[in-house]
Amino acid sequence: MAMFDEHQLEAAMAELAHTEEVTERIRRRGEETTYRTTDKNKLLSVTVGGRGEIRDLTFRGDGYRDLAPAELADLLVKTIERARKEVRRQVLAGAQELMLELPSPVGNLAEVDSAESLVDELLRMFTRNMPDDGRELAPPEGNGLWR
Repeated sequence: MAMFDEHQLEAAMAELAHTEEVTERIRRRGEETTYRTTDKNKLLSVTVGGRGEIRDLTFRGDGYRDLAPAELADLLVKTIERARKEVRRQVLAGAQELMLELPSPVGNLAEVDSAESLVDELLRMFTRNMPDDGRELAPPEGNGLWR
């Protein structure tokens, strides 16, 4: 007895192709996202990419020269971190929006609020039906539960 008939296999392959297309769009959107921010005194502008990498750092005027080294370092660190935090928020929001297009949604992917929550939910999705009592893995039964 075959586990899947041809129609089920075709449907699963189509669903997989759609999932791959959506995940590629999520990856591409993350790579294309940028965020630019300026400190409150408008001495420094920072642009970061979707992975938090610094893409541009611009000093406006020469007011930064009047800052003590520790003040300049603090300005850099805080402005860069603010830009990174916002770009992470934007990338996660974009990913959540696209996840709603995934077929047969399982879990709460569209409701996660951080990258850590996303990883935790994905791990739960891929392991929720696996036996945890040390038994050898076997294909799931018709109801999706492991034997």
